[in-house]
Amino acid sequence: MCRSFGPGCRQTGFADNLQFEKSLELFKLMNEHGMRMDQFSLVAMFSVCASREDFQSGVTLHCQALKLGLDNTAFVGNVILTMYSKWSSISEAEKVFRLIKERDVISCNTFIAACSHCGHHVKALSIFRDMEKVFGIAPDDFTLASTLTACAGLASIHHGSQIHARLIRNKSDLDFIVCNALVNMYAKCGCIEYAEALFLHMSNKNLVSWNTMISGFGNHGHGKRAVEMFEEMGAIGILPDSCTFTGLLVACNHAGMVEEGKAYFDSMELDYNITPGIEHLSCLIDLLGRAGRLEEAEVYLRASCFKDDSVIWGSLLSSCRLHGDIIVGERAARKLMELGPETSSPFVLLSNLYALDERWGAVAEMRKMLKGCGVKKVPGHSLIQVEGIVEKFMVGDISHVRIDEIRQTLINLNLTARKLYVRT
Repeated sequence: MCRSFGPGCRQTGFADNLQFEKSLELFKLMNEHGMRMDQFSLVAMFSVCASREDFQSGVTLHCQALKLGLDNTAFVGNVILTMYSKWSSISEAEKVFRLIKERDVISCNTFIAACSHCGHHVKALSIFRDMEKVFGIAPDDFTLASTLTACAGLASIHHGSQIHARLIRNKSDLDFIVCNALVNMYAKCGCIEYAEALFLHMSNKNLVSWNTMISGFGNHGHGKRAVEMFEEMGAIGILPDSCTFTGLLVACNHAGMVEEGKAYFDSMELDYNITPGIEHLSCLIDLLGRAGRLEEAEVYLRASCFKDDSVIWGSLLSSCRLHGDIIVGERAARKLMELGPETSSPFVLLSNLYALDERWGAVAEMRKMLKGCGVKKVPGHSLIQVEGIVEKFMVGDISHVRIDEIRQTLINLNLTARKLYVRT
């Protein structure tokens, strides 16, 4: 608590009352008059920069903290870590994390959550392992929830089940945040039965719990079960949100439930006052596209506020290629060309579409345009987990240290598959 009404206290007060502009003005005045900032003023200002997404001011403040030698304290360091995490600057966040001398559970939680959010799941698991062994810090519920999110991101049932076993041994009553993370982990690792069993045994369920199960059923192709879950949720008075409809539309998409998906999309704004986002429109366009209702999909896309999104137009063009619809395909391709293609997909898809119709002149023209625009095709890749280690394989990449063994294994698998095919 401040004992005087100096600039630092006023700065903190401005930040607490969301008067960000005044807080920044006071910070500049303090610098101009050579006044030293204390840790409380710094923490308030870092919070302002994170809220305003003011990267430049945040970096300037970080330099100030470095000069004052306050960046390595947990009190200031944790807030700097949070700021960089909100900006998804993982490399900077890691530097800050490593410099904090006396890390606490908040330091670890913030960095693990940031890694999970930005897709650095292996790094998140590494920090979790180091918490007790290296840092001597006991994880709490937030740690476990973030780490389980990392396990889900890697689809690592190995690490996820180990954390679950630890929870069973050490905790009789699980927080619903941890339970939701466990349900999500099992669902994303392909164990939907375990996910459902955990969900049914939860004493306290919130909207996130229901959304997780709806998404889980949807991703596993259990569209009807996802719809049943949605109806059960409504029957007990829980109102859906945007995430609920994302899971529901994915479920309809994977199960080929076209009319149901359309009805849910239309009901969002009419019945629940939820404006459909780009993720909802993407699901609907893909759903209609898979069903071959391409003109209908185009009407929805052109009527939406996302009519200039290249990813959705690319999805529609892909569906045109699947169903051989050159008319809608050409319109989708032209729109993509107008938007400026970032990948080779529009050229390749339209070229393949022309090839189906034996329009070889148009095929050659597309190939020529692809070469002229300078866009390169992004190589595909696959991820597999072997003994807890995630391996990445890219198309045309032969740099793996065990590439000879891998090639021989693939040859053996092909031979075995051919023998089985001949027998059947």
